[in-house]
Amino acid sequence: MELSDLEQAYLESLKSQYLSLKSILEVQHSFEINLTSNEITLCLLERLNTYYEMQYAIKNLLRKRYITAGADYFVESVAFFLKLVLERPEIGLEIHSERQVRRKRGSIRPDISIWKNDELIAIVECKTQLGWNRGNWEEHFEARKTQLIAEFSKAKAYLLVMTDLNWGGFKDERHQALLGKEYFCLLKGAWPGTTSFDEIKKNIFWESCIEKLIVSIVDAAQNN
Repeated sequence: MELSDLEQAYLESLKSQYLSLKSILEVQHSFEINLTSNEITLCLLERLNTYYEMQYAIKNLLRKRYITAGADYFVESVAFFLKLVLERPEIGLEIHSERQVRRKRGSIRPDISIWKNDELIAIVECKTQLGWNRGNWEEHFEARKTQLIAEFSKAKAYLLVMTDLNWGGFKDERHQALLGKEYFCLLKGAWPGTTSFDEIKKNIFWESCIEKLIVSIVDAAQNN
């Protein structure tokens, strides 16, 4: 047996990720999405928990100092579930990631943008946590909103954070007023991959779950 033969199993596992995502989207009309349940939030967090579990396992296996950052995977996963719901014919929106909102220098390129034909409905900025920018995140997000409104006056801006661990969360009174409306945080005091999924489920911010974000986007599209 050659090394290249052994490598094929790993290569096939990489290909299977794309094929699995594609297969879910291909049958998305065969099952109902209930936005009054928490199914999407649970599926998203279980996916993130499994991703981080594997990253920590690989870190130990290869004696790495750090795991591979999960920021891009978080954006990708959120984009997938938004696509799964919002691109259904009865809703008729279109999801993009890292798309420049205008073809001109200086135009913003949000993590996720939601479109109805050529009209931008909303953007979602996704962060795993805000500890790296705990003193300036609000200023940065407000600047993003200002740029957005200058280009699409009716578009909405949302901030979705995976966990409040390392930065304390949306605790100020003005932040609390926007929680579940403009600001969303999925986990309190927990980081995926460091504990069991049963424990993760005990630390979900249900008042700012992803279903509420989706409902807000649908409302914005209807009122646009």
